[in-house]
Amino acid sequence: MKKRKSISNIMRSLHRDLGYFVIGITLLYAISGIILSGRALGWLVQEYNANIIMSKNITQKEFNKSFITKIKEGEIENIFPQSSYAKVEKRLKLKVKKEENEIITYNAWKNLNVYYNKNSGQTDISYKGYPIIVKIFLDAHKATHEKAWFYLAILYSLVLSFLAISAMFMVKGKFGFKKRGIYFMFAGIIVVVAFLAIS
Repeated sequence: MKKRKSISNIMRSLHRDLGYFVIGITLLYAISGIILSGRALGWLVQEYNANIIMSKNITQKEFNKSFITKIKEGEIENIFPQSSYAKVEKRLKLKVKKEENEIITYNAWKNLNVYYNKNSGQTDISYKGYPIIVKIFLDAHKATHEKAWFYLAILYSLVLSFLAISAMFMVKGKFGFKKRGIYFMFAGIIVVVAFLAIS
């Protein structure tokens, strides 16, 4: 007669297999989380530059519209890849930061500066941002319900919740959750509360 598995053994097996399953996802979120936490320090940020020619002596509104057109035509691909076009169309609002002689400095998103010579149309673009591969992981970390990454985040959260709960049933005796684990659980909660208090 086949021996029936205990709750502890079932939880141990599921905990092990799901743990293996989320290794890659965990590394993705852990690394991107570290980068996001240190974004003010400029970790991995690079500076990108480009030059284009715009029409001469155009207004701020016309410039913004023409600039978006140039982006969508692929003239600034090293700064704005095709995957960013929807965001650019919706959110890019260049504002005059400074005007000195014939040079107008436009600014957007804090890290994008555009220098427009209204007499010649020469336009220099300076952008500070993450490399494309890094940005993909950061976008995944910050995913909203409008993106497919959102569903991976939900799945990952559910798996993590199960891993946390199943750990309570895996070990019995003096090293089990009721004897030893509960103290570590409260220690973790206290750490979270402490950081909330000092932040």
